[in-house]
Amino acid sequence: MSAPLGAFFFAMIKSPDWDRLSPVKNLSRKLFGAGRIEGIAGSSTTLRDGEQVNGISLEKIVALVILAGEVMLKNGAETSRVEQTMVHMARACGAAKVESFAIPTGVFVTVTDGAGNSLTTMRRVYNRTINLDRIAKVNELSRRLADHRLDYEAAQSLLQHIAKERSGFSLGPSVIASGVVGAGFAVLQDAGPGEAGFAFLAAALVRYIAHIVSRLHGVRFTFEFLGAMAAALTGVMVNWLWPQISRDIVIVGGIIPLVPGVAITNAISDVIAGDLLSGLSRGLEAALTSVAVAMGVVIVLAISV
Repeated sequence: MSAPLGAFFFAMIKSPDWDRLSPVKNLSRKLFGAGRIEGIAGSSTTLRDGEQVNGISLEKIVALVILAGEVMLKNGAETSRVEQTMVHMARACGAAKVESFAIPTGVFVTVTDGAGNSLTTMRRVYNRTINLDRIAKVNELSRRLADHRLDYEAAQSLLQHIAKERSGFSLGPSVIASGVVGAGFAVLQDAGPGEAGFAFLAAALVRYIAHIVSRLHGVRFTFEFLGAMAAALTGVMVNWLWPQISRDIVIVGGIIPLVPGVAITNAISDVIAGDLLSGLSRGLEAALTSVAVAMGVVIVLAISV
């Protein structure tokens, strides 16, 4: 151990009064930079340079992390991931303490600086969808910020671009992808070429209905209900025209894009992580989605009997 380091740790052990260690603090900043200095008996202290750590105000830190949480929550991220991302980003900007809380309809965050000043804000989330691309981009931004490969200004600019950009696929590719999913699941049900083809059409029609309903900003679960009715009607009509085509296989393949798989997965993940409120609310949302799909199919089948 060099002489300066030996003197530094000797002073830490001998002196019980941290206020008398200003020279030691200055030495620690030169050796290690501002941050945490671990004590001998498991204790620690945190060195701060004022209310604006790294020159970033509380308002700027809160504006960055609340936008990140809002973007992730809007695009289907689980609440535990939203909370962790907000905490990591705020600490990367120099916050002394961060408390974050997220539920499916809103995010809350409190950021405290080294001087003990706190700022709390919340953001209400009205519309939610599934866009894993945006979630991945915010996660990558958070990692780059935490690794100091990105400064605050660049992170804020990039995050605003992610929030406003039009991501995802256009209508044509998404309709085709939905049809492929429906046809693939029909094949798993021992469907023949004809049944797989009509399942493709039913699932593609469901995706097109989703596109129309999203533009109309209708009531929640309207898309699932109308999509299930369209898939069931397709199966009934095809079976009426070609009796050799299985009605049930076409219907099952058509409603597969409506299954709330991500919502169920996130609900289970939130419950396991201890976020019972978010887990139960997401589970209820998935259950209501399933009920809407079932009602759409049952109504068409009841009328066609």
